[in-house]
Amino acid sequence: MLAVVAASTLDYVVEQPQLGGPAYYIGMAALHINSQTLLVTTKSSVSDFLKRRSDFLNVLSIVEVGDGETIFKIDILGDNRSLKLIKQSKIEVRQALEVVKKCSAVVVSTTYSELNLEELSELARERIVVVDIQGFIRKAVRNGGVVHDTQRVFKLGRHLRTSKRAILRGERSEFPVECWADPLRCSEELKADIVITSGREPFKVVSYSTKCFYEVEPLQGIYGESIGLGDVFTEVLAHYLINENLEFLEAAAIASIAASLKLRNRYPWFTIHELEILKDKIQVLREVCDSR
Repeated sequence: MLAVVAASTLDYVVEQPQLGGPAYYIGMAALHINSQTLLVTTKSSVSDFLKRRSDFLNVLSIVEVGDGETIFKIDILGDNRSLKLIKQSKIEVRQALEVVKKCSAVVVSTTYSELNLEELSELARERIVVVDIQGFIRKAVRNGGVVHDTQRVFKLGRHLRTSKRAILRGERSEFPVECWADPLRCSEELKADIVITSGREPFKVVSYSTKCFYEVEPLQGIYGESIGLGDVFTEVLAHYLINENLEFLEAAAIASIAASLKLRNRYPWFTIHELEILKDKIQVLREVCDSR
């Protein structure tokens, strides 16, 4: 069973409240791919909703540690969005550590410092850890606006040295520019595998162990609301990498398909069958390996 420690949010999108955050989108993605998942989050509207779903689908096991959800106001302009922090929640890490103590792998995905780096380091200790970087590199500015401090990624990497293997996933805007320009060097400095997505543009998959990176073309021609796509990518990547034991590149390709299909804004977002038949459509545009 895959363990996930994730934040829950209530998002006001164009003034309308909706369930959100990694716990919601990862939980829903797990239901779509029948991934047996231990989901650790705060007691919230999201956890209540997912518990009702998992009662009959028997896929998610929900454990609540802490209370309440982080609240954002989200404004959307084309492919871009801006966030304003209204309220921050906190994941109780000691309870989370107790829940996942027998798990050899864990996904960690927050939205705004629901865990700090020292707590993340403890969750990662002696485990395979998949981390969505967004919640660890965001900071609030005047009036609650949320921006990225991309240099925090390197501090994040140092705190993951406790892990058996670290995989970092984030958007291009969340990583330092040097990671996009020289992904092999970035992976070496972080001592981690990395996946850098960039909307409809090619994304980069970097293996720390093989010293190779791949530039991959996602599915094209699908348009829609992009909120939650990164969380879907993270869950599907972790499932196929850890539960299904696929190679890193293949798992990332399937995760990209799931995120692209989510854009259709229909339910179900995707099916296992769709992921299988479409994975051959993903093209590797470039492969670069460091032979030193």
